[in-house]
Amino acid sequence: MARRKKPEEPEKGQNQERWLLTYADMITLLMVFFVVLFAMSKVDTAKFESLAESLSLVFNGLPGIQLEEGGGGHSVIVTSGPPKRPPGTGLSPKMSPLRQIFMEKATSTLATEIRTGSIQMNTEARGIVLSLSGDTFFGPGQATLTEGSMSALVKVGELLDSIKEDIVVEGHTDATPLARNSPYGSNLMLSAARSVNVVEALDLIGVDKNRMSATGFGDVKPSRPDDTPEGRAYNRRVDILILFPTE
Repeated sequence: MARRKKPEEPEKGQNQERWLLTYADMITLLMVFFVVLFAMSKVDTAKFESLAESLSLVFNGLPGIQLEEGGGGHSVIVTSGPPKRPPGTGLSPKMSPLRQIFMEKATSTLATEIRTGSIQMNTEARGIVLSLSGDTFFGPGQATLTEGSMSALVKVGELLDSIKEDIVVEGHTDATPLARNSPYGSNLMLSAARSVNVVEALDLIGVDKNRMSATGFGDVKPSRPDDTPEGRAYNRRVDILILFPTE
């Protein structure tokens, strides 16, 4: 008699929920990824505000004086109110009180010279710059101060004598070559001679010579493009830099 076969047992069904493990792992990794991105993009508020205040100082100046942007820096013009703030910062300009007081006093004392263009007042990170027009204070190709410029230089000297900060006098020229018979030989020597003569004149006016230094740059640091008569006129200058600290 034939032996009866034992019925086969049905195969056990596979686990249909294994995909949940993979899905959970993927969600966990995504969460960690976005947490890392958030941590990397978080802004240090204190450092951001400090940077914004520094930029506001450079580009806005102080109440009562507006800094007008130009090719060579920021020229000072008198305004009837406080300067415009950059949109979105909500921060006030910040500078040392001594710098602010000096700028207000210089703007008042040198109002005529600033209006006529014989002196320009600019601000930069190192301090305040009084730019003496080369065409007003010197003859063409000469380093000797003209007689007509002395009254303006006396005003500058009195301003500088009222403060204690160190002063750097920097001579500049345009790129026009000097005449062959020039006693200075090069624009570099001419710019240096002009800065030295300004320092000596300020010393005679009463500014402490131990606070002053003189240097010449020739035509290597123009404040305007040198390809027009107006640009070359701007570049013929002597800059008096007052080294004011910032806060």
